[in-house]
Amino acid sequence: MSTPTLEQVNAALATVNDPEIKRPITELNMVDRVELGDDGTVSLTVLLTVAGCPLKDTINRDVTAAVSRVPGVTGVDLQLGVMTDEQRAGLREVLQGGQAQREIPFAQPGSLTKVYAVASGKGGVGKSSVTVNLALALANQGLKVGIVDADIYGHSVPAMMGVGDSRPTQVEDLIMPVPTDSGVSVISIGMLKPRRDQVVAWRGPMLDRALVQMLSDVYWGDLDALLLDLPRAPGTWRSPWASTSPTPRSSW
Repeated sequence: MSTPTLEQVNAALATVNDPEIKRPITELNMVDRVELGDDGTVSLTVLLTVAGCPLKDTINRDVTAAVSRVPGVTGVDLQLGVMTDEQRAGLREVLQGGQAQREIPFAQPGSLTKVYAVASGKGGVGKSSVTVNLALALANQGLKVGIVDADIYGHSVPAMMGVGDSRPTQVEDLIMPVPTDSGVSVISIGMLKPRRDQVVAWRGPMLDRALVQMLSDVYWGDLDALLLDLPRAPGTWRSPWASTSPTPRSSW
């Protein structure tokens, strides 16, 4: 029986993506320790971004499966730790890639993400249904898709996507969108409320700040398409691109 090498194990770990950030755990410095036993066992520690990470079971399963497939591995002893404040700050720097804080990446000239706004002056006409179905259709074509549910009066997208009770993970001042089984990532004003049943009665300035936060403080990664499910009353909000993009882009 062949003996596994450290290079083989690290290569296997590089195939495992963090389910929220969707980048290799090795690239995110989440692998803290790897030790090989003479009998083919692999002992390792993977650091979660935050304590109580909602997808820790997924990380446990994916890491164990990837390492177990390495020829010669007879067992996997995986320990899950938690990043320190300094490690989370380093992760934030990796994710931001040197960009300034509170910068909307989709509003930059070099952005390749197509942004689709779904809006109506009347409620109850099916904006959220259109948004969700369009997102799923795009994802089924192999595209990376995100949804911003900015409908403050009826944020129904999380429930429609099966993540109604989920809350986003926060790494320092970066928010991770909630992944879904379809591959579409979601962030919603409903997810940012202290309580799910709390009533929100925001108007222009407060809504504008919330929209900017969901676009600039959320780590979306490289999206092909971002869909915005907007509030039903266009007069109560201002486009987050109003101050950053004086000339509207035809793709929007």
